[in-house]
Amino acid sequence: MRLTAEIAGHLRDLASSLGVEVSEARVELPRQGAFGDFASNLPMVIAARLGRKPIEVAEEIARRYPTSSEGVGAVEAAPPGFLNFHLAPGWFHNLLREILVSPGEYGASREGAGRRWNFEFVSANPTGPLNVVSARAASVGDALIRIFRRRGFDAVSEYYFNDAGRQVRLLGASVLARSDQIRSGIAEVVIPEDGYHGEYVLDIARAWQEAQHEAAYENDESVGGWATNWMLERQRTQLNRFRVGFDVWFREASLHTDGRVEDVVRKMKEVDQAYEREGALWFRASAFGDTDDRVMVTSEGRATYRVPDMAYHLDKFGRGFEKAVVLLGPDHHGAIITLQAALKALGLPDSFYEGIIVQQVNLLRDGEPVKMSKRAGQLVTLDELVDEVGVDAARFFFLRRKISTPLDFDIELAKRHSDENPVYYVQYAHARICSILRQPGADALNGTPAKYLNLLQEKEELDVLRSLMLFDWTLEAVVRSLEPSLMTTYLIDVAKAFHYFYTKHRVLTDDRERSSARLALCRGTAAVLKEGLELIGVEAPERM
Repeated sequence: MRLTAEIAGHLRDLASSLGVEVSEARVELPRQGAFGDFASNLPMVIAARLGRKPIEVAEEIARRYPTSSEGVGAVEAAPPGFLNFHLAPGWFHNLLREILVSPGEYGASREGAGRRWNFEFVSANPTGPLNVVSARAASVGDALIRIFRRRGFDAVSEYYFNDAGRQVRLLGASVLARSDQIRSGIAEVVIPEDGYHGEYVLDIARAWQEAQHEAAYENDESVGGWATNWMLERQRTQLNRFRVGFDVWFREASLHTDGRVEDVVRKMKEVDQAYEREGALWFRASAFGDTDDRVMVTSEGRATYRVPDMAYHLDKFGRGFEKAVVLLGPDHHGAIITLQAALKALGLPDSFYEGIIVQQVNLLRDGEPVKMSKRAGQLVTLDELVDEVGVDAARFFFLRRKISTPLDFDIELAKRHSDENPVYYVQYAHARICSILRQPGADALNGTPAKYLNLLQEKEELDVLRSLMLFDWTLEAVVRSLEPSLMTTYLIDVAKAFHYFYTKHRVLTDDRERSSARLALCRGTAAVLKEGLELIGVEAPERM
C-alpha cells in the first residue's frame, strides 16, 4: 500500500506538470496479470481537461514517469488511456526480506488507529441451537473482527441476546409441555400454538427438572427465562468450539428493566417524530426513507420489537463507537431500513449504522439438498455440521462466496482430501512447505538467504512473490468492502502460485545459493499462508 501511495503521488505531480490539478490518482490492480502489477486510469480522467486523446496523455506520462523510484521497472500506455506499471524484481526481493524479518507484522496497519467499530453478529434467537445460517454469520463476523484488528481498529465483537418478549414465553410453555410429557411417559405431546417442536426442548425440560426448579418457576415467562439462559450457555459452547468468541454479550432484557425502551419512546415524542393513531403510537418512518410509518407502541401499550432495537443502537452510540456493523439474516431487509430511519430521526450520523444481510446457506450432499435436522426441528445445526466436516472446512467454505450471495455448501466436497477441496488445497500448500523446510540440509541453507534473493528471477518465482505482495492489498480491500470472501480467494491464489512453482522448480539443488533463495521464498509463502488462515480462523497444519 505504501508503493501505490507513492505511485499515486508521482501521477498527481505529472498531472500538475501538464497543467491539471487532481486531488486523487487511483492506482488499482489490473484486470489481468499480463497488464502489469498495477494500473491507473488517470489519463482518461484528465484528457478532456487537456483537450487531448487519453492514449496520447497516457503515452506522455509513461515516458516521463521516474521508473528508477520505488521499484517501478516499467510503465506502459495501453488503449484507450490506461497506465500499466511493472515492478522491478528487486522490489519483490525487498518485500520478501521484510516478510522474513517480521512475518507476524506483515499486513499490519495503523489505518484504523483511534477508530472504534462495533460488530454484532449471530445474535440468534435463544430458543434453539445455532444453525448453519448462524454459522455463516459467525464465520463472516469473526473474520472481520480479526482483520480489522490487524489493520489497527479497536474492533469489538458483540452478541445481542433476545431474552425478552413473546418468544421467551412460548419457549417456557413448550418446556412445560415437554416436562409434562416426561413425567407422564406419553409418546405424544401437545405443544402450544407457535411453540417450539424440536426434540432439543426435551433436553431443556430434563435439565430444568434435574435442577429442581419446578416449584420456583410456575409460569411460561419464568420458565422461559430459565430456558433461555440454559440455551445461551449451549450457544456459547457451540461458538467456542467454532473458534468464535465475543467481547460483549448484551441482553435485550436489560433495555426493559433499566428504562431505556421507555426513553426511546420519550425521545421520539420530544423530537416530534411520533404520533398517535387508532390508539397506537407510530414512528414517522416514511419521513426518513422508509416505505411506511411504523408502530412503536401497540394499542395495548406493548412496545414492538423495533423499540428495543432503537434503544440498543443508541446504547452502542453512547459507548463511543464510530460505527455499528450488524450482520443479519436473509429476512431482515425491512428491519434495516426502519432502524436506519429511526436512528436518523434520533439525530445519529447516517454513517453510524450499517446492516448487512448474510444470505441463506443451502447444504448439499451429492448435489441434493440435505434434509432438516430431525432433532433440532430446524436447519442442520452448527454442531452437526462441525461433527461431519470439521471447523476448518466449515469456516473456509462459509467464506467462499460474497456475503450477499446464497451459498451452496457441498458437504462431500468439504470432507474430500484432494485439490478439489479449496481448504485442503490451501492447507496442503502450507504443509508442503513445512515438509520442504524439514528436509535434510534445509537448516544449513537458512543462515543468510537475504543476499541471494536476487537469484529469484524465474517467472514462477516472481509470480509467487506477486501473490505475497497482494496480502496487504487484500486486507485493505476487506476493510473497505466488509467482504471477507476476498481473503479465501486470495489464499487460494497464493496456494496456486506456490503449487505451480513447485511443479516447475526444485527447491533443494546442488546450487546452494539458489537453494537458499528458494527456501527463503518458501518460508515467506508459508508465513503469509499461516497469517491469512489465522485471520479467517482456520488452522495452518504442518503435516497432512
